[in-house]
Amino acid sequence: MSNRQLYGEPLRLRQYRPLAEPSPSLWATLRVAWGRHRSRRRIAQLDPQMLKDIGVSYAEAEAEANKPFWRD
Repeated sequence: MSNRQLYGEPLRLRQYRPLAEPSPSLWATLRVAWGRHRSRRRIAQLDPQMLKDIGVSYAEAEAEANKPFWRD
């Protein structure tokens, strides 16, 4: 048995502090990264005729689709 229980001292719990809201710049960065991910995933799904229609070669599309989302 602890001394607190023996002498009737109140148990002191740490005060609850909710997590801080992320800064708007963090949300903007995440939104841009997610947009890159989506567009690169979509360009990877295009067939050669569609790539020709938008003026992108297969090699350019493949290079863009293989970039990680955090790179421009």
